[in-house]
Amino acid sequence: MSNDFLFAPDASPPPQGPPGGEKASDSAVPDFGAPDPDAPPWLILVADDEPEMHAVTRLALARLRFRGRPVRLLDCTSAAEAERILRGTPDIAVLLLDVVMETEEAGLHLVRRIREDPGNRSIRIILRTGQPARVPEEDLVLAYEIDGFAAKTDMTAGRLITCVVTALRAHADFRALEQRVAERTRQLEEATARLNRLAVLDPLTGVWNRRRFLELTEAELARARRHGRPLGLFLLDPDGFRRITDTHGLAAGDAVLRALVKRVRAALRISDHLARFGGEEFVVLLPETDAAGTAVVAERVRAALADSPVPVPGTGPGPRPAESRAVTASIGATAWLPLEPSVEQAFHRAERALQAARQAGGNRVEVG
Repeated sequence: MSNDFLFAPDASPPPQGPPGGEKASDSAVPDFGAPDPDAPPWLILVADDEPEMHAVTRLALARLRFRGRPVRLLDCTSAAEAERILRGTPDIAVLLLDVVMETEEAGLHLVRRIREDPGNRSIRIILRTGQPARVPEEDLVLAYEIDGFAAKTDMTAGRLITCVVTALRAHADFRALEQRVAERTRQLEEATARLNRLAVLDPLTGVWNRRRFLELTEAELARARRHGRPLGLFLLDPDGFRRITDTHGLAAGDAVLRALVKRVRAALRISDHLARFGGEEFVVLLPETDAAGTAVVAERVRAALADSPVPVPGTGPGPRPAESRAVTASIGATAWLPLEPSVEQAFHRAERALQAARQAGGNRVEVG
């Protein structure tokens, strides 16, 4: 069987090389080089109710390679079958579609359904018909968003290869654009997430910042008031922190605060809220916890800090090993009272209790 069987005579000589200095794998000329086993094939669906069209299409495209990848043909004989294949095979690049199959406009109806599916925009569609077109070609291209239209009697093997390569290039460019848009969208989402985290987190320690903590406090207070549940809180201030920064430097002080936060978090529940309230002072909000329970949790935090020395980086010229030293904390604990309209009074009691703990020598919990 000849390649020109059922195709119009191809009077133009075959091109000898890629035009315009284009890469050979990117041209309309079949690439007869050795196949690359790692390159996935381009999927081309041939929907036509004439067996001869499937045969000659396979002959014409048998050795075609585009951008280093071969083509693989999928066959069907109706628009309904083509639609099932398209739903089950999302990577089809080109559809060679007969207009007249089950009905005189089965192919056109399929094109309409494909273009109405937002998840199937990259497939390129070439219409082929064995009957005179009832609609002018330019109207078909505009109305149905197709990439090519030709009568089967006018479709030479050379024209078919040209149409397919043009469609593959458009498909590849469309997919590349989709990938760039998806990557830009992902980057934008990540940047937005980072900005959102920066808006609510303390940049040094990674715990809530003061603004976000006050928002959470309002929400927890509303919940406690609605369900008649207790709400505890305590303030924490590391003892002698100023001496650490004066002796070892600000970087050492930052390292101590990060280590302190790690130990405090380990002593809290997942539902508890820890925030940096200002300078080296931290605050903890304890949902579902009364004053006695708050004192117990605060004591657990105090003991965790006192019993676990913190590595303090060395300073001065040359590398110096970190030295471990105990970093204790003064803690003022209290709980919100149901008759109080806000937690402001509870904060004041916690501040007074914290001051009493400091004046008593630190490394202790005072309840206000």
